[in-house]
Amino acid sequence: MNDVSTIKQIQSPETGSRILYCGDDDLDRAAVYLSSILFDQKYAFDYISSTSAFPCNMDLNRYRLIILSDYPRANFTNSQLFEICEWVNAGGSLLMIGGWESFTGMKREYTDSPLEMVLPVILSRNDDRVNYSQGIVVLPGKPNHPIVQPLDWQKPAIIGGFNRFVPKEGTEMILAGKRIRIENQSTLSFTADVDNIPLLVVGKSGNGKVGALAFDLAPHWVSGFVDWGESRVRVDFNNNFIEVGDQYYQFVSSLISWFI
Repeated sequence: MNDVSTIKQIQSPETGSRILYCGDDDLDRAAVYLSSILFDQKYAFDYISSTSAFPCNMDLNRYRLIILSDYPRANFTNSQLFEICEWVNAGGSLLMIGGWESFTGMKREYTDSPLEMVLPVILSRNDDRVNYSQGIVVLPGKPNHPIVQPLDWQKPAIIGGFNRFVPKEGTEMILAGKRIRIENQSTLSFTADVDNIPLLVVGKSGNGKVGALAFDLAPHWVSGFVDWGESRVRVDFNNNFIEVGDQYYQFVSSLISWFI
């Protein structure tokens, strides 16, 4: 089992509530999207790559928010997951972001694990990954919620896939998705599903906040959502940079702020 020396500490110029971010390959790969925005928003955070086991000597009480994004269940022991559940119920915030190694995923990652007790969604018993090449429009489920209220919903963006789950009773569906159906005729015809796909569900577990975002924040499922907005935002971070749509940047910022 790894110790805390495997953690990469990112100390922004202004310190605040510390975040633990686990997964999305590494900081020079998919994790550059979320980590760049965390850095730009002046959060101090610690990072654990997808290939590193969760350290055995973690002090969870130094964190306000834990983010798991494509971070394999195999990186945890059962006792560590129970510890996270206790930390959430005592007042910590937990956000799981979609991907092949999130929720149920390809290998029943967190299905039947202790973490399922605190997540705001019921996980699938089988592979929950859904790819959809024609696009899924992302819409607000609760337009006045602080996470989505600042965003421009006159021109919503699309995603290309998600993890399928069911909101638990007493939770809120903050983002909903509708599949687009495109018929390739002489004149293109577009229709959208009537049913909503749960894309962002939030709730409470004990005294803590919990959230489930069904799609990822880095390519490929995030699709056009990463470019959502009329202008672009560039952030330089860790000898790398991102260029993303201003509405994507605002969404990620509002999402993290709500949990903090």
